[in-house]
Amino acid sequence: MSVKETVNDFIQGVKGGKYEVVAYTVDTCSGQPEFTFTVNVTKDFELLERLKGELNELWGKRQRLDKFMSMNVFADLSHEERYAMLRQREGMTDYMAALRKRMELIKERSIQQF
Repeated sequence: MSVKETVNDFIQGVKGGKYEVVAYTVDTCSGQPEFTFTVNVTKDFELLERLKGELNELWGKRQRLDKFMSMNVFADLSHEERYAMLRQREGMTDYMAALRKRMELIKERSIQQF
């Protein structure tokens, strides 16, 4: 990884809440500024990764449900079964929205801690 890529990765990690900068130094002895950072990998990053995985899994399940509901077999089901599946889809959609909101709030909280 190039220096530029490493710096960009670090900056994105700080912005995204993966790293918490706990100390830094700047040395200009060589004529160029040299930065040293001490970071902690935040616990929120691990939580965000788990929530992201849960969201992706749920999204896949909803996609499969949508595909089934677009088939003729769905139309042949009883009204009660179709209604139950529609409610299931609505519940999945609400659950996905709740996961996204939690992720957003965790990211905001992480950024505010800096």
